[in-house]
Amino acid sequence: GSYFDNLLTHVASWPSDSQLQRLSIVQTSPPEMSSHFAQPIVFFSLQPLAELVSSPALRKTTHFRFSVPSRPIADAIRTPKPRLDAVTLLDLSTTSVNPNAISKTLLAQFSNLVHLILDECAVVSRATELTGEFSTLGQLCATSPIDKARSREKKLKEIAVLRRTAMESASVSNPTTETSAPTQPKKSKKGRRGLAAPAFSLREKVSDNQVPVMDSSTSIGADSIILLEKICILPTQGKLQTLCTTVFTAPTQEQIDFWQGEFAAGWTKGSRSLEAVQKRLFSSLAHHLIRLFRFATPEEQLQPKEDEMLKLPELEDLVEVTTEEFEVYLQMPIQPPRLCFGGMEGVPHVEMCGHQVSWKL
Repeated sequence: GSYFDNLLTHVASWPSDSQLQRLSIVQTSPPEMSSHFAQPIVFFSLQPLAELVSSPALRKTTHFRFSVPSRPIADAIRTPKPRLDAVTLLDLSTTSVNPNAISKTLLAQFSNLVHLILDECAVVSRATELTGEFSTLGQLCATSPIDKARSREKKLKEIAVLRRTAMESASVSNPTTETSAPTQPKKSKKGRRGLAAPAFSLREKVSDNQVPVMDSSTSIGADSIILLEKICILPTQGKLQTLCTTVFTAPTQEQIDFWQGEFAAGWTKGSRSLEAVQKRLFSSLAHHLIRLFRFATPEEQLQPKEDEMLKLPELEDLVEVTTEEFEVYLQMPIQPPRLCFGGMEGVPHVEMCGHQVSWKL
Protein backbone atom coordinates (compact mmCIF):
# COMPACT_ATOMS: atom_id res chain seq x y z
CA GLY A 1 0.00 0.00 0.00
CA SER A 2 0.89 3.66 -0.05
CA TYR A 3 2.34 5.37 3.00
CA PHE A 4 2.28 9.04 3.90
CA ASP A 5 5.52 9.31 5.88
CA ASN A 6 6.87 11.81 3.35
CA LEU A 7 3.97 14.13 4.10
CA LEU A 8 5.17 14.60 7.69
CA THR A 9 8.77 14.95 6.56
CA HIS A 10 7.80 17.57 4.00
CA VAL A 11 5.89 19.69 6.53
CA ALA A 12 8.78 19.34 8.99
CA SER A 13 11.12 20.84 6.38
CA TRP A 14 9.17 24.10 6.17
CA PRO A 15 11.04 27.20 7.39
CA SER A 16 10.76 28.58 10.91
CA ASP A 17 8.87 31.67 9.73
CA SER A 18 5.94 29.54 8.52
CA GLN A 19 2.62 30.88 9.78
CA LEU A 20 1.34 27.38 10.53
CA GLN A 21 -1.11 28.13 13.32
CA ARG A 22 -3.32 25.06 12.91
CA LEU A 23 -2.35 21.58 11.77
CA SER A 24 -4.76 18.64 11.50
CA ILE A 25 -3.76 15.16 10.31
CA VAL A 26 -6.63 12.65 10.60
CA GLN A 27 -6.94 9.10 9.33
CA THR A 28 -10.57 8.23 8.56
CA SER A 29 -11.98 4.86 7.54
CA PRO A 30 -13.50 4.41 4.08
CA PRO A 31 -17.33 4.41 4.26
CA GLU A 32 -17.55 0.87 2.89
CA MET A 33 -15.05 -0.52 5.41
CA SER A 34 -16.50 -2.73 8.14
CA SER A 35 -15.63 -1.94 11.76
CA HIS A 36 -14.54 -5.58 12.19
CA PHE A 37 -11.47 -5.06 10.00
CA ALA A 38 -8.21 -3.54 11.16
CA GLN A 39 -7.45 0.02 10.14
CA PRO A 40 -5.08 0.36 7.17
CA ILE A 41 -1.57 1.53 8.03
CA VAL A 42 -1.02 4.95 6.48
CA PHE A 43 2.28 5.71 8.25
CA PHE A 44 4.91 3.00 7.96
CA SER A 45 6.96 4.62 10.75
CA LEU A 46 6.22 7.29 13.33
CA GLN A 47 9.77 8.64 13.20
CA PRO A 48 8.63 11.41 10.81
CA LEU A 49 6.20 12.50 13.53
CA ALA A 50 9.15 12.98 15.86
CA GLU A 51 10.80 15.12 13.18
CA LEU A 52 7.60 17.11 12.78
CA VAL A 53 7.14 18.01 16.46
CA SER A 54 10.82 19.02 16.57
CA SER A 55 10.54 21.21 13.49
CA PRO A 56 10.80 25.02 13.76
CA ALA A 57 7.83 25.13 11.38
CA LEU A 58 5.56 24.32 14.34
CA ARG A 59 6.91 27.11 16.51
CA LYS A 60 3.72 29.17 16.06
CA THR A 61 1.23 26.30 15.89
CA THR A 62 -1.51 26.73 18.50
CA HIS A 63 -3.90 23.90 17.53
CA PHE A 64 -2.54 20.46 16.67
CA ARG A 65 -4.63 17.40 15.79
CA PHE A 66 -3.08 14.01 15.02
CA SER A 67 -5.59 11.17 14.85
CA VAL A 68 -4.31 7.80 13.64
CA PRO A 69 -6.28 4.87 15.11
CA SER A 70 -4.56 2.66 17.68
CA ARG A 71 -1.04 3.92 17.00
CA PRO A 72 1.07 4.53 20.15
CA ILE A 73 2.52 7.98 19.53
CA ALA A 74 3.90 8.89 22.96
CA ASP A 75 7.46 7.78 22.12
CA ALA A 76 7.38 9.71 18.84
CA ILE A 77 6.31 12.92 20.57
CA ARG A 78 8.88 12.54 23.36
CA THR A 79 11.75 14.44 21.71
CA PRO A 80 14.70 16.33 23.28
CA LYS A 81 13.73 19.66 21.68
CA PRO A 82 10.03 19.85 20.88
CA ARG A 83 8.75 23.01 19.16
CA LEU A 84 5.29 22.84 20.67
CA ASP A 85 5.32 25.61 23.28
CA ALA A 86 2.61 27.56 21.48
CA VAL A 87 0.12 24.66 21.29
CA THR A 88 -2.95 25.31 23.44
CA LEU A 89 -5.29 22.67 21.97
CA LEU A 90 -4.11 19.10 21.34
CA ASP A 91 -6.36 16.42 19.85
CA LEU A 92 -4.98 12.87 19.75
CA SER A 93 -8.31 11.07 19.51
CA THR A 94 -8.31 7.36 18.49
CA THR A 95 -4.57 6.97 19.14
CA SER A 96 -3.20 4.76 21.92
CA VAL A 97 -2.53 6.85 25.03
CA ASN A 98 -2.26 5.66 28.65
CA PRO A 99 -2.32 7.78 31.84
CA ASN A 100 1.47 7.69 32.26
CA ALA A 101 1.91 8.97 28.71
CA ILE A 102 -0.44 11.87 29.51
CA SER A 103 1.68 12.89 32.49
CA LYS A 104 5.23 12.20 31.35
CA THR A 105 4.87 13.02 27.65
CA LEU A 106 1.88 15.09 26.62
CA LEU A 107 1.68 17.56 29.52
CA ALA A 108 5.48 17.66 29.69
CA GLN A 109 6.06 18.41 26.01
CA PHE A 110 3.04 20.72 25.54
CA SER A 111 3.79 23.07 28.43
CA ASN A 112 1.11 25.66 27.54
CA LEU A 113 -1.66 23.17 26.83
CA VAL A 114 -5.15 24.40 27.77
CA HIS A 115 -7.40 21.77 26.13
CA LEU A 116 -6.56 18.08 25.67
CA ILE A 117 -8.86 15.81 23.63
CA LEU A 118 -8.36 12.05 23.98
CA ASP A 119 -11.59 10.55 22.69
CA GLU A 120 -11.51 6.79 22.00
CA CYS A 121 -7.98 6.51 23.37
CA ALA A 122 -8.79 3.99 26.14
CA VAL A 123 -7.26 6.34 28.70
CA VAL A 124 -8.99 4.42 31.50
CA SER A 125 -9.83 0.73 31.61
CA ARG A 126 -12.68 -0.48 29.46
CA ALA A 127 -14.55 -1.85 32.46
CA THR A 128 -18.05 -0.50 33.09
CA GLU A 129 -17.34 -0.03 36.80
CA LEU A 130 -14.55 2.49 37.29
CA THR A 131 -13.15 2.86 40.81
CA GLY A 132 -10.13 5.09 41.40
CA GLU A 133 -8.93 5.41 37.81
CA PHE A 134 -9.82 9.08 37.52
CA SER A 135 -8.29 9.84 40.92
CA THR A 136 -5.00 8.36 39.70
CA LEU A 137 -5.29 10.29 36.45
CA GLY A 138 -5.85 13.56 38.31
CA GLN A 139 -2.80 12.99 40.52
CA LEU A 140 -0.62 12.15 37.51
CA CYS A 141 -1.72 15.32 35.71
CA ALA A 142 -0.97 17.51 38.73
CA THR A 143 2.50 16.04 39.29
CA SER A 144 3.56 16.07 35.64
CA PRO A 145 5.56 19.33 36.13
CA ILE A 146 7.70 17.52 38.74
CA ASP A 147 8.61 14.77 36.29
CA LYS A 148 9.42 17.32 33.59
CA ALA A 149 11.64 19.39 35.90
CA ARG A 150 13.55 16.37 37.24
CA SER A 151 14.09 15.03 33.75
CA ARG A 152 15.63 18.35 32.67
CA GLU A 153 17.80 18.55 35.80
CA LYS A 154 19.14 15.08 35.05
CA LYS A 155 20.11 16.11 31.52
CA LEU A 156 21.91 19.23 32.78
CA LYS A 157 23.84 17.20 35.35
CA GLU A 158 24.85 14.68 32.67
CA ILE A 159 26.15 17.51 30.48
CA ALA A 160 28.12 18.92 33.43
CA VAL A 161 29.74 15.53 34.09
CA LEU A 162 30.73 15.15 30.44
CA ARG A 163 32.24 18.66 30.32
CA ARG A 164 34.13 18.21 33.57
CA THR A 165 35.53 14.88 32.39
CA ALA A 166 36.60 16.45 29.08
CA MET A 167 38.24 19.38 30.87
CA GLU A 168 40.13 17.11 33.27
CA SER A 169 41.30 14.94 30.38
CA ALA A 170 42.52 18.02 28.52
CA SER A 171 44.32 19.21 31.64
CA VAL A 172 46.16 15.89 31.96
CA SER A 173 47.06 15.84 28.28
CA ASN A 174 48.32 19.47 28.28
CA PRO A 175 49.73 20.27 31.72
CA THR A 176 50.87 23.84 32.37
CA THR A 177 54.48 24.65 33.09
CA GLU A 178 53.85 26.98 36.01
CA THR A 179 55.87 24.85 38.44
CA SER A 180 58.56 23.69 36.06
CA ALA A 181 62.02 25.15 36.40
CA PRO A 182 63.09 27.64 33.74
CA THR A 183 65.11 26.00 31.02
CA GLN A 184 68.69 27.11 30.54
CA PRO A 185 69.72 28.31 27.10
CA LYS A 186 71.80 25.81 25.21
CA LYS A 187 75.41 26.68 24.79
CA SER A 188 76.62 26.74 21.24
CA LYS A 189 79.22 24.18 20.44
CA LYS A 190 82.55 25.26 19.16
CA GLY A 191 83.59 24.17 15.80
CA ARG A 192 82.62 24.64 12.28
CA ARG A 193 78.92 24.97 11.30
CA GLY A 194 77.54 22.81 8.58
CA LEU A 195 77.10 24.47 5.27
CA ALA A 196 73.33 23.82 5.42
CA ALA A 197 72.92 25.38 8.88
CA PRO A 198 71.84 29.04 8.65
CA ALA A 199 73.32 31.67 10.93
CA PHE A 200 69.85 32.80 12.00
CA SER A 201 66.48 31.21 12.88
CA LEU A 202 63.06 31.96 11.46
CA ARG A 203 61.39 30.69 14.66
CA GLU A 204 60.07 33.20 17.17
CA LYS A 205 62.23 33.56 20.21
CA VAL A 206 60.55 32.35 23.44
CA SER A 207 61.55 33.98 26.70
CA ASP A 208 63.17 31.75 29.28
CA ASN A 209 60.42 32.08 31.93
CA GLN A 210 57.34 32.16 29.65
CA VAL A 211 54.23 30.36 31.01
CA PRO A 212 51.44 29.23 28.65
CA VAL A 213 48.48 31.58 28.94
CA MET A 214 45.12 29.90 29.67
CA ASP A 215 42.47 30.73 27.13
CA SER A 216 39.65 32.82 28.58
CA SER A 217 37.16 30.27 27.27
CA THR A 218 38.65 27.70 29.65
CA SER A 219 37.64 29.85 32.60
CA ILE A 220 34.17 30.35 31.17
CA GLY A 221 33.92 26.61 30.60
CA ALA A 222 34.79 25.90 34.23
CA ASP A 223 32.21 28.42 35.44
CA SER A 224 29.55 26.94 33.17
CA ILE A 225 30.18 23.50 34.64
CA ILE A 226 29.73 24.84 38.17
CA LEU A 227 26.53 26.57 37.05
CA LEU A 228 25.09 23.43 35.47
CA GLU A 229 25.92 21.44 38.58
CA LYS A 230 24.04 23.87 40.84
CA ILE A 231 20.95 24.34 38.67
CA CYS A 232 17.58 23.09 39.86
CA ILE A 233 14.38 23.43 37.84
CA LEU A 234 11.26 24.84 39.49
CA PRO A 235 8.16 22.82 38.53
CA THR A 236 5.23 25.15 37.92
CA GLN A 237 1.57 24.31 37.60
CA GLY A 238 0.34 23.78 34.06
CA LYS A 239 -2.46 25.61 32.27
CA LEU A 240 -4.72 22.64 31.47
CA GLN A 241 -8.41 23.60 31.81
CA THR A 242 -10.31 20.73 30.17
CA LEU A 243 -9.57 17.09 29.45
CA CYS A 244 -11.94 15.36 27.01
CA THR A 245 -12.09 11.57 26.96
CA THR A 246 -14.49 8.66 26.55
CA VAL A 247 -15.31 5.49 28.48
CA PHE A 248 -16.77 2.13 27.52
CA THR A 249 -20.43 3.13 27.68
CA ALA A 250 -22.15 6.51 27.83
CA PRO A 251 -22.14 7.60 31.50
CA THR A 252 -24.98 9.10 33.48
CA GLN A 253 -24.71 12.58 34.96
CA GLU A 254 -24.32 10.98 38.38
CA GLN A 255 -21.31 9.00 37.18
CA ILE A 256 -19.80 12.08 35.54
CA ASP A 257 -20.11 14.07 38.76
CA PHE A 258 -18.55 11.23 40.75
CA TRP A 259 -15.61 10.88 38.35
CA GLN A 260 -15.05 14.65 38.33
CA GLY A 261 -14.91 14.54 42.14
CA GLU A 262 -12.41 11.68 42.03
CA PHE A 263 -10.29 13.51 39.48
CA ALA A 264 -10.33 16.71 41.57
CA ALA A 265 -9.33 14.80 44.71
CA GLY A 266 -6.37 13.21 42.90
CA TRP A 267 -5.44 16.59 41.43
CA THR A 268 -5.47 18.19 44.89
CA LYS A 269 -3.24 15.44 46.28
CA GLY A 270 -0.79 15.85 43.42
CA SER A 271 -0.83 19.64 43.79
CA ARG A 272 0.20 19.30 47.43
CA SER A 273 3.20 17.24 46.34
CA LEU A 274 4.06 19.93 43.81
CA GLU A 275 3.80 22.66 46.45
CA ALA A 276 6.08 20.68 48.79
CA VAL A 277 8.74 20.41 46.08
CA GLN A 278 8.49 24.16 45.39
CA LYS A 279 8.95 25.02 49.08
CA ARG A 280 12.05 22.82 49.36
CA LEU A 281 13.58 24.49 46.32
CA PHE A 282 12.85 28.00 47.55
CA SER A 283 14.41 27.12 50.91
CA SER A 284 17.57 25.95 49.14
CA LEU A 285 17.54 29.11 47.02
CA ALA A 286 17.21 31.33 50.10
CA HIS A 287 20.29 29.63 51.61
CA HIS A 288 22.24 30.11 48.33
CA LEU A 289 22.64 26.36 47.87
CA ILE A 290 21.30 26.25 44.32
CA ARG A 291 20.62 28.33 41.22
CA LEU A 292 16.91 28.07 40.47
CA PHE A 293 15.47 28.19 36.95
CA ARG A 294 12.08 27.61 35.39
CA PHE A 295 10.90 26.92 31.87
CA ALA A 296 10.52 30.12 29.85
CA THR A 297 7.37 31.15 28.08
CA PRO A 298 7.49 31.46 24.25
CA GLU A 299 7.68 35.25 24.65
CA GLU A 300 10.54 35.03 27.16
CA GLN A 301 12.52 32.79 24.83
CA LEU A 302 12.60 35.59 22.27
CA GLN A 303 14.06 38.10 24.73
CA PRO A 304 17.86 38.51 24.69
CA LYS A 305 19.85 37.54 27.78
CA GLU A 306 22.35 40.02 29.18
CA ASP A 307 24.38 37.60 31.30
CA GLU A 308 26.91 35.82 29.08
CA MET A 309 26.77 32.72 31.28
CA LEU A 310 23.03 32.38 30.73
CA LYS A 311 23.50 32.29 26.96
CA LEU A 312 24.55 28.65 27.11
CA PRO A 313 22.57 26.61 24.56
CA GLU A 314 21.42 24.28 27.37
CA LEU A 315 19.66 27.25 29.00
CA GLU A 316 17.99 28.76 25.95
CA ASP A 317 14.48 27.82 27.12
CA LEU A 318 15.09 28.54 30.82
CA VAL A 319 14.94 31.72 32.90
CA GLU A 320 16.37 32.23 36.36
CA VAL A 321 14.02 32.51 39.33
CA THR A 322 14.66 35.06 42.06
CA THR A 323 13.68 34.92 45.73
CA GLU A 324 11.14 37.67 45.09
CA GLU A 325 9.06 35.24 43.02
CA PHE A 326 8.58 32.86 45.96
CA GLU A 327 5.26 34.26 47.16
CA VAL A 328 3.95 34.61 43.61
CA TYR A 329 4.18 30.91 42.84
CA LEU A 330 2.86 29.74 46.22
CA GLN A 331 -0.19 31.99 45.92
CA MET A 332 -1.15 30.82 42.44
CA PRO A 333 -4.66 29.28 42.43
CA ILE A 334 -4.66 25.57 41.68
CA GLN A 335 -7.91 24.58 39.99
CA PRO A 336 -8.39 21.04 38.66
CA PRO A 337 -9.22 20.69 34.96
CA ARG A 338 -12.80 19.78 34.06
CA LEU A 339 -13.55 16.41 32.49
CA CYS A 340 -15.73 16.28 29.39
CA PHE A 341 -17.35 13.11 28.03
CA GLY A 342 -19.25 14.96 25.31
CA GLY A 343 -17.48 13.00 22.59
CA MET A 344 -19.96 10.18 23.30
CA GLU A 345 -23.45 10.21 21.81
CA GLY A 346 -26.07 11.62 24.12
CA VAL A 347 -23.60 13.05 26.67
CA PRO A 348 -23.60 16.85 27.18
CA HIS A 349 -20.43 18.87 26.81
CA VAL A 350 -18.72 20.83 29.54
CA GLU A 351 -18.89 24.55 28.87
CA MET A 352 -15.96 25.74 26.74
CA CYS A 353 -14.40 22.28 26.56
CA GLY A 354 -11.84 21.31 23.94
CA HIS A 355 -14.58 20.04 21.62
CA GLN A 356 -16.38 23.36 21.59
CA VAL A 357 -13.16 25.34 21.16
CA SER A 358 -12.19 23.18 18.17
CA TRP A 359 -15.58 23.75 16.54
CA LYS A 360 -14.88 27.47 16.37
CA LEU A 361 -11.65 27.02 14.43
